Amino acid sequence: MTQVEPLDAAGVAAALQSAAAQNLTVVVRGGGTKSAEPSGEVVLSTSRLTMGIDHVAGDLVATVPAGATLETVNDALGRERQWLPLDPPRPGRATIGGIIATNDSGPRRHRFGTPRDLIIGIEIALVNGRTARAGGRVVKNVAGYDLSKLLCGSLGSLAVVTSATFKLSPVPPYSQTLVATVSDIRRLGELARAVTDVPVAPTAIELQSPPHRLLVRFETTEQAVRRQTDLVRAICVERGATCAIVSGQPEADAWRAHEGRLFSSEGTILKLAVLSTDVADVLERLRTLTAERRVECEVIGRAALGIVLVRLSGDIGAQGALVSELRLEATGRGGSAVLLSAPLSLLRDVGRWGAPSDAMPLMRAVKHQFDPRNTLNPGVGAWES
Repeated sequence: MTQVEPLDAAGVAAALQSAAAQNLTVVVRGGGTKSAEPSGEVVLSTSRLTMGIDHVAGDLVATVPAGATLETVNDALGRERQWLPLDPPRPGRATIGGIIATNDSGPRRHRFGTPRDLIIGIEIALVNGRTARAGGRVVKNVAGYDLSKLLCGSLGSLAVVTSATFKLSPVPPYSQTLVATVSDIRRLGELARAVTDVPVAPTAIELQSPPHRLLVRFETTEQAVRRQTDLVRAICVERGATCAIVSGQPEADAWRAHEGRLFSSEGTILKLAVLSTDVADVLERLRTLTAERRVECEVIGRAALGIVLVRLSGDIGAQGALVSELRLEATGRGGSAVLLSAPLSLLRDVGRWGAPSDAMPLMRAVKHQFDPRNTLNPGVGAWES
């Protein structure tokens, strides 16, 4: 296995062209927060693509290199009291390129969306040895095809992102989180649904279990935060929840612990995506199945967006059966169930993606257009499952 670490976009393109000419497969690697051990013949690291954060504070936009970590980028943007409002796991390691490739996000997706919602321009290196740019440096840019959004979530299988331009947000002056605890997991889903109907604007509505808690975060002026928190707390108390409010360091610790429930170590992580109105039913089904299969689980998720992340532990065979049953439950509701990480034996048994969708022919055609020799990250796309 050969590792290359190009310094710029031209170097990345040259490395890809050389690999393609020799029929070598290339695995693209950033901070390694979302991938297993590399298995390609060439590992292309973006770790040296870190030079030059171009921040235009007056326009609330910045162009950032793919190898820079999210934490480094936001430290730089924070000097002007601005930030890129993404909060995927492990921001100190997660690179901009990796975040784009996986379209990764965290609890604040509720308010700010995913990288696909914030990206407005991109620079990429192609396997034919060329570089390309799309989009622009202003928010209202409609020139050309929207390659920026196409590359978000492509898992590095179409091209290598070398830099990207994002729209930014001001750093909020105050933050506070309401933590509401209920007695069972179904009531947790129902409470989450009730909170989404309250006329407030939280940056996150996040569920976790066990214990069965809802975390509702507000980030704006202190007066507005306190007013909105009071409205949500009244709804939670009315529905029998026990409530606490945290801010400052205790709030930061609470959110760090929340992330760590799933992402502090390796293991099986299943992502369920359903309608927000189905979350309570899916949580109840999860409770029933884990008890039947004797599988331990921890849950977090974007309650108002219908995204539930489940960490499983226990017998691998039981985990596989559980994943298959949850996949049937989710797809039966028009949703999906994707294994974000799992032991290789489990991935072989049940697959990462589940059954192919009707979009598969189009996905294969796009892949062939960008990477006809299947040089980049072979085996990671749904079209290859």
